[in-house]
Amino acid sequence: MCIRDSIKNINGIISFTFVLSIVSVYLVGVYRLSKKGKLSKSRIFAISSALFLLFFVLEGPIDYFAEEMFFMHMIQHLTLMVVIAPLFLHSNALPFFIWGTPKSARSLISKPFAGNSYTKKILKKITQPKYSLLIYILNLYFWHIPYFYNLTLHYDAWHFVNHVMFVFMALLLWWPILGPAPVRTNLTIPSKILYILIAVTPSAALAAFITLSGEAIYDYTSTPLHWNVMSHGEDQTWGGLIMWLPGNFIFLGVLTSLFFKWSKQEEASALPQPKSKQ
Repeated sequence: MCIRDSIKNINGIISFTFVLSIVSVYLVGVYRLSKKGKLSKSRIFAISSALFLLFFVLEGPIDYFAEEMFFMHMIQHLTLMVVIAPLFLHSNALPFFIWGTPKSARSLISKPFAGNSYTKKILKKITQPKYSLLIYILNLYFWHIPYFYNLTLHYDAWHFVNHVMFVFMALLLWWPILGPAPVRTNLTIPSKILYILIAVTPSAALAAFITLSGEAIYDYTSTPLHWNVMSHGEDQTWGGLIMWLPGNFIFLGVLTSLFFKWSKQEEASALPQPKSKQ
């Protein structure tokens, strides 16, 4: 076994241990919070689903094939950004992870998010729509520049950084829409609709460029999967289409949900209000 294979195995063990630790901390947190009171089943289901998907795309067959096929890599990244990140935010998963840590570490972890702390001020700033959108879009385009994308193919450390940044930037992107504690969103529903429309446009443009570029942009090596299934160019076309269509459909689903919620609000405000008794 060559040195590179040995390093790859070590990185795989580190990655598996990291994800397993996250799941373990969550389970301990659920146990401790369940002893303090009744927990929402829908909230537990959402967080558990997000963690299952996290384990599946980072440690399962998706991750294995992502090293050889661009379209599998795209499925992996889309799952992290448009499924797992919003699920964590919607269910406000942070308290479960805080309660899953030892008592000595719990106050240390929660302190930066309490009161008027410096961390909370930074979080409040970067989750403002004008900053969260810009940071998300810059990160998305940065990692699709061939030089930096190819680094993730050749070096596992860069691949790990790539995943961490995608998840973090996706959390920033969805924060103004879902607005969990400790920083709540103050966007109106029409503003949220506009925000999503602005967010989806650069993503669709990048997906269109990848899909229609023709020649392969990234340094995927020839493997039996490519020899027997598709060429590098076809692989890239499918990856772009996955980013373009399923990825945008999720944004479209959020837009539809927001539109109907807005419609109900408008309908309720248009109805005559009952007169109060004197």
